[in-house]
Order: sequence, then structure tokens, then C-alpha cells
Amino acid sequence: MSRRSETATGELATVHVFNTRSDAEIARAKLAGEGIDAIVIADDEGGLNPGFYAMYGVRLLVRADELDAARRSIGVAPLRIPAEGAEAMVQHARFCGPEEACGLFAVGDDGVLSMVYCMTNTDRSTTSYTIDPDESFHAWQHAERCGWTIGGVFHSHPASPPVPSPSDLVGLDPEWVSVIVGTRELRAYRIRGGVPTEVMIERA
Repeated sequence: MSRRSETATGELATVHVFNTRSDAEIARAKLAGEGIDAIVIADDEGGLNPGFYAMYGVRLLVRADELDAARRSIGVAPLRIPAEGAEAMVQHARFCGPEEACGLFAVGDDGVLSMVYCMTNTDRSTTSYTIDPDESFHAWQHAERCGWTIGGVFHSHPASPPVPSPSDLVGLDPEWVSVIVGTRELRAYRIRGGVPTEVMIERA
């Protein structure tokens, strides 16, 4: 970052998490062209292990007071999840273990997660899921009555990190967000053309 915008780490905020350093650098350059300084941080062991990107991502950071402007500039928005919404996903994952849990979630006009719909995994599998179609239909009806939009799907990885598996990369609406409940954390992705891009999660 330039000298004028150097700041303490505690005053930095993550704009987005990218899959590759090149994508993060392109976004950084775009922000620089608009007068917003940014830095790229990647846990790749000094470039010796680029495979870490797939698990940990490449973070683009700016000053906290420029976060909203930076996100508008590169066209990304976080998924805002209230504590009770995150807890509902985690508890459903625990209840269904060791099988994968699954469900849908709705968002309001403000982009905040409004409802978690915990559903039946008809696969009854530890490594895959299929949402019960009747339950899905009722969730869509309920969300519509409440003025919400179904914003995506969630499922659990009972014994692995919350990183998309090959089966997670197909069959989803490209505008949906897929939340994965891991053993220790939630992570979210938008999957387009079989390629996942991490979506930041913010607690609302």
C-alpha cells in the first residue's frame, strides 16, 4: 500500500477471497485505478505451495473505511448471516451427522439471511446430498409469502473442511450461494461453470 494509506492490521478489512493470486491482483489493480489502495495476502508458503489457494483462498484487503466502496467497485457482496441463522445450520449438521445435512436459505431485500430451511437429505449419505423435493417446494412457497428470495443452499461436510467437493460443483443455480458447514467453520461459495468463488460471510 502507499504511504498515505498505510494502516494497522486491525484497521484492514477483507474485500473478497479469490481462488487465485492473479484474480486478486487484477482486482487490486482495478481498485488502484480508482484511488483505493489494497494489498493481497495468500497463505502459499512464500509461493512454494500455490495449492493452498484452493483451501484458504487469496484475500484482498483495504482500509476498513473504504470497504464498501471497494466491494461496489469490483462487484462483490458478502453473505450476511445473523448468529441464529448460522447456529441453525450448525445444529442441523450435528443432528444429521454422520450423514450430510442440507437445506435452503432465504434472504430479504437487504441481503441479510432471513430464514434457514432445514431439510431431509434423501441420499442418506456421508458424502453427498439431495434435498427432498416436496420440502423444497414448501420452502419456496413460504419464502414467497414472506417477501423473501431463496438465496442458496447449505450442506455439511461432517468429516472434512468446508471446501467444495467435485459433486458440489455441479447442478446449482449460478446466482445462488452455497454454504458449507465444516467441522469448525462455515464457508460460502458461488459456483459458476463448475468453478467456485468464495463469498465472504459477515455476521449480521
